[in-house]
Amino acid sequence: MSVKKNSVTEILYAKVFTNQHLLENILSYLSDDFSKNLDVRLVNKSINNTFLRLIRRNHRTMKIEYAYNTDDVIKLKKNYIYINYRKISQQDVLPYFIFLNTAVGVKVRKITTRKLWMLKDKFKRRLHDLIHSQLIGSNGTHIQTLIGLEEACDGCEKCSNIAQKCLEYGPLRFSTLQTMIYSKNYKKLHVTDKLFEDIAEYCIAKSKNKEECYKELDETILSTISCDKLAIWINETRVLPNDEENHMHMPREVIDIILRKWNVKSIKLSMLHKTNEYVCRDEWLRYDYFTRVRLNDPYSKTKQSDLKFNHVEVSLSYSQECVRGLGNLPPESEPPGGYDNFIPNIRRIFPTDRITMDLSHWFAVARKDIEKKMSTILQVVTMEKPQNLSLDMKFFVQSGTVKKLNEETNKEELLGIASGYVLQENRLHCFKKSSPFIGGKGPKVFLDNKWIGRRFHIEDTVNQFNFNLDVYIKEKELEEEFNEELLQEYPNSFVRHFFACNNKI
Repeated sequence: MSVKKNSVTEILYAKVFTNQHLLENILSYLSDDFSKNLDVRLVNKSINNTFLRLIRRNHRTMKIEYAYNTDDVIKLKKNYIYINYRKISQQDVLPYFIFLNTAVGVKVRKITTRKLWMLKDKFKRRLHDLIHSQLIGSNGTHIQTLIGLEEACDGCEKCSNIAQKCLEYGPLRFSTLQTMIYSKNYKKLHVTDKLFEDIAEYCIAKSKNKEECYKELDETILSTISCDKLAIWINETRVLPNDEENHMHMPREVIDIILRKWNVKSIKLSMLHKTNEYVCRDEWLRYDYFTRVRLNDPYSKTKQSDLKFNHVEVSLSYSQECVRGLGNLPPESEPPGGYDNFIPNIRRIFPTDRITMDLSHWFAVARKDIEKKMSTILQVVTMEKPQNLSLDMKFFVQSGTVKKLNEETNKEELLGIASGYVLQENRLHCFKKSSPFIGGKGPKVFLDNKWIGRRFHIEDTVNQFNFNLDVYIKEKELEEEFNEELLQEYPNSFVRHFFACNNKI
């Protein structure tokens, strides 16, 4: 009898340990940090193989970044990084990478690095070299995307060689651009406003007059390469040498020739509050060879391009100035940033009928009065009376934006919806990490949150203008901060619609 029972048990065990789906479900209950669960490899061969397979799968895409908890950058410790949102100390990076490379056999396809330039030089150089040797390999056989690594080396031979292997690469330093004499179509290339300056400076230095300068520009930007999407990183807080004023002028002719020669089909603009390229080169500004353009200049001064792009995507996840400018019009914004010109300027430099914008935060915008902010946004997007434009914005807001404290009664009041918008039936939801690192929030922003959203619509049929404003609030904040009594008291409040769409009331 016991022999038969043992036989049945063994059969059941065998069925479990040969079922990959079951094994993966079992291992999913372990900590996300695989380094804390290495002992499970000792259970049996099936568990070990499944464990390693999950690590391989989870590390095909790797995000390696430096992040911090405080605004005081000077006092920060810089002896750790985050890899796929897990904190790894400096001394553990090498064994971590060796384990992935040898024991696991990871074939990394996409690597994104962020703010590695903030690390101490020795750690930065070592990390850069380890990424190449342990994750990419000398041949770069499997890598398809490499973003941000040139911030750690300012454009080295290793990076420029890998650029030839990738479908998505950047942001390019000028030294890497000069090596791109081969024929290749990229899915996506990343460039910076600093690169535009470097190109302008190089062409001026190689020429004696404007005509020679433009000839040099034509020979510098080759049409042998092309890219489906051009991602442009723009630093909001760049300064001129010995000058504290913000300066973001870009040489228009350099931008235009890149767009034409590389046969760019769509654009992504990333507005960044701070990068390591914060000091402008100003030699090109002393000549009248190139037209100066900024996305926050008065749009009436910006010449209309004859190009046309399928789509312009705008990321403001790491912006302060542009977000502030979109959420506050003068005199609320001090000093005035001019970002009410942002959308008209985009359509003049990068003509398109479709723009999407992602604002993952309201940083530097007063966290109150959603009604007023929605009105301000509407003023900004309609100031030019746009024609033939579809504009979609995503806003991820804090719960405090939709309520206020009445100081006289000391009671909370819920704010309403700005006039002009029509609430759509769409029930929206997504999972999103709270990005970026701001002040004391630190690694908590790496936690996934479920966000609930509603769509507010504006349509001008005469001018063929459609505007969708999708506003998201964390589901947890909705459940914890708003009671039914308060919602019933303000039936036309902004936040009540979020509960209505979830059948909470």
